[in-house]
Amino acid sequence: MKNEVYLSNGNSFINNMLQNRLSFRIRFLLEGALIGIFAGIVGVGFRLTLTEGEILRNNILNWARTVPGCGWLVLPLLGILAAGFAGWLTGFAPETAGSGIPHVEAVLTRQRKMIWWRILPIKFIAGALAIGTGLSLGREGPTIQMGAATGQFVSKTLKRTKSEELQLIVCGAGAGLAAAFNAPLAGLLFVLEEVRRNFSPYIVIGALAASIAADTITHKILGPIPTFRVNDLSPLPLTTLPIFLVLGILTGVFGSIFNKSLEKSLDLSDKILIPRWMKAMLVAIGVGIIGYFLPEVLGGGHLLVENILKGQIGLNFLLILFAVKFILTMVSYSVGVPGGIFLPLLVLGALLGSFVAGTSNLLLPSLHLHLSPFVVIGMAAFFVAIVRAPITGIVLILEMTGDYQHMLFLLFTCVISYMVAEALGTLPVYEMLLERDLANNKGEALEPSYGNEMLLLEIAAESGSNAIGSRVKDLALPKDCLLISIRRGSQEIIPRGYTRILEGDHLTVVVPDEKAPETMKELNRVVKSEK
Repeated sequence: MKNEVYLSNGNSFINNMLQNRLSFRIRFLLEGALIGIFAGIVGVGFRLTLTEGEILRNNILNWARTVPGCGWLVLPLLGILAAGFAGWLTGFAPETAGSGIPHVEAVLTRQRKMIWWRILPIKFIAGALAIGTGLSLGREGPTIQMGAATGQFVSKTLKRTKSEELQLIVCGAGAGLAAAFNAPLAGLLFVLEEVRRNFSPYIVIGALAASIAADTITHKILGPIPTFRVNDLSPLPLTTLPIFLVLGILTGVFGSIFNKSLEKSLDLSDKILIPRWMKAMLVAIGVGIIGYFLPEVLGGGHLLVENILKGQIGLNFLLILFAVKFILTMVSYSVGVPGGIFLPLLVLGALLGSFVAGTSNLLLPSLHLHLSPFVVIGMAAFFVAIVRAPITGIVLILEMTGDYQHMLFLLFTCVISYMVAEALGTLPVYEMLLERDLANNKGEALEPSYGNEMLLLEIAAESGSNAIGSRVKDLALPKDCLLISIRRGSQEIIPRGYTRILEGDHLTVVVPDEKAPETMKELNRVVKSEK
């Protein structure tokens, strides 16, 4: 009886979707733009709050250095209050801990629930306090998660179906990244390459509209300037390719070390059985003491990258900054307060790039290498090694810096970095964090099912999967999973029993909402290649 209800609802859902495909796309574009406006406002507000927090922290630090004897205690004491409160506040919404990107990915696979009305205020306030007090965390993860929450807010307000809600959450996530870094194209690519891994036309249209709208809001309020100002854009000779080979290897190796170290630091933090707010307070004490003597390592590190690009950091000091920033990022993230790793890892990549350029000039002074190209490419290559989203990493850095002169060297270095990181066998950082998140929250209940509502899923048949070359009638599709269409390029194919699945086909299926998590896992085993 229940299967008959599923079938009846599924047929109704399919007919409605096929008859209203064009109007649905137009509506989805408009709703994506609406989400982008909300996500842009939230993202800009968060950026401005962090900027004001950094100015306030620097003013307090300057004043503290005039206090004889005990001035070094000022930042630790403020850190105890701010970070401790951030840790305590996060306890009311545990899903806001850390970056937030793994949580969004888990929501999209129906393995975690999202509650927008608690994510938005707690992520904003706790994230601003944690980053503002000097913890080595970035704004991008929180902005992406808050953007995803605005997508759910719009969906709930407009009373959309669960399938549409998941797609609108994706749009919000892309808009969040666009607002965080003035990078609309990177926002789109990030959700396609990392968050959703789905090139559905609905996702592309909605996410692009959301990213453009969010970036428009950002430009209107903050101005149309790149995130980082790069002054020297002079061409590089091909004879410098071996140096970029070294940079690619270094970023690949240290990117793998970064991921492994982050995993170990989280494991160690889990073994320390004290409340999150207490961990945050203890870390803030150490960060405050270090920041008194080395303020460059505090916070995300935007100003540090600007100074590196200007060549204001000495060669020997680069290694010290790299080591301290690396350790502070591990410790800061492990305590579980809201904050991302994008910006800290870009800082580390910039330090590596500057170090390679400075060392090359020392060993080969006749080359007269400029720092800027190495700093920019170092950021992109380190991102690629850690996140393993090469297209996003490349486009993100291009949009953040406006440096299109060195495309060949950028692509070359990123490919080398990616290959080295893959060869070393470490998991991409968000895949690792997602696995930990799901393992640590096995007992958490999902958002209540929408009764007999059908959930629309689209998934690509990957090269090397069991599905490639199989006829539809021979596919081992999960029970209660109905294949309704196959998108092959610009073609929309109605599947028949004899239709063969080809590499790159996008299969659209409907499943009962209440069975979505288990069905998606089974479906992945059919159409995804084994790594």
